[in-house]
Amino acid sequence: MKKKYFYFQPQYVKKFKCDGSKCSAHCCRGWNVFIDKGTYKQYSKLGSQEITSHLQFNADKDEYLIRLGGKACPFLNENHLCRIQLEHGEKFLSQTCATYPRVTSAFGKFFERSLTLSCPVAAELILFNPKPMPFEFVEVPEKVHSPGGKVFLQSIQATDELKAHIIEIQLAMISILQERTLSIDQRLIVLGFFLDRLEEIFSDFNGAALTKLIMAYESKKFLAEQVPLILQSISFDADKFVRLMSELLKKFADEEPFPKDKKFIQSLNQTLQPLPNKKSFLAEHSTFLENYLVNELILNIFPWRFEGRLMQNFAAFVAEYKLFELITFSATLKSSDKQALIELVGWFTTRFDHSGEYKQMTFEHFDGMDDPFDLMESLLEA
Repeated sequence: MKKKYFYFQPQYVKKFKCDGSKCSAHCCRGWNVFIDKGTYKQYSKLGSQEITSHLQFNADKDEYLIRLGGKACPFLNENHLCRIQLEHGEKFLSQTCATYPRVTSAFGKFFERSLTLSCPVAAELILFNPKPMPFEFVEVPEKVHSPGGKVFLQSIQATDELKAHIIEIQLAMISILQERTLSIDQRLIVLGFFLDRLEEIFSDFNGAALTKLIMAYESKKFLAEQVPLILQSISFDADKFVRLMSELLKKFADEEPFPKDKKFIQSLNQTLQPLPNKKSFLAEHSTFLENYLVNELILNIFPWRFEGRLMQNFAAFVAEYKLFELITFSATLKSSDKQALIELVGWFTTRFDHSGEYKQMTFEHFDGMDDPFDLMESLLEA
């Protein structure tokens, strides 16, 4: 009997198809492509110098890689298709090439799969859909779960109680983020209150309290009666917001190795002072921003992305979104070109998701800031 896996995923995953003509092979241009040891052995057995001559050994990580240095992958043909796959089959793809832009997460018996926005085809598919992102549960056969016998899994440190309830918790969080009667900031405030209570429940696990919490936040009565009270309790502090964002941008600029990108990050500080009026941008791009948030929630398994307090994870999640909002807002001031916006999303994603350094710095920046009211008043406008 062939093995199957149980997946929770956005419906867009099954619609995605790699299209080199649309993306100019961005996933094979300018990055380092890591080649796992198993794939290197396969290449060596082929006896083809044409393949192995392009590989360099990375002693730091004990693996081989293809250093592209801003150029296209040497294995692409004129149609931006991989010659290795065409000539030898999918099993000869590296782990990176076999799975990108898919990201699979594992917890317990369940798996989640989503797409990273550094792929422009995926970014267009995900961000520009005007409808709320739909999700599905699917059974996935072995050949899809592990293409070419390879699958990269990211996992979280979770208790058995959390693993048993994580899907229903995520569905509740998605429901909050897709509540279009509220502004994006208002949804994030509601999410913050939800997570604050969730952390209490899991400090001394109470299944009945968890069920009650989820039912409350998904009810129309709660939305009508309690959410206005929640929002009234938050008073946005613009000075704190500017200070926090400026500190983060300075940290990123200090660590950024590329002069052009460093200058771009430094220029964003100018956009903060004075704090711009983004009302028309937020109204016009609300679904775009919503889709980014929902995808980020699933892609990086927030608020469990980093080991530590849920509220610190929440702060990192919101701060990253606010930086994304600021960068895309700044871009639309100069141009409304869709393709340029997709390119910018790709740049942002490579900084936060591929290297992970910006994301880690953001999380560490909020170390010790556990007061949910202080966090939300520093980041969000009710």
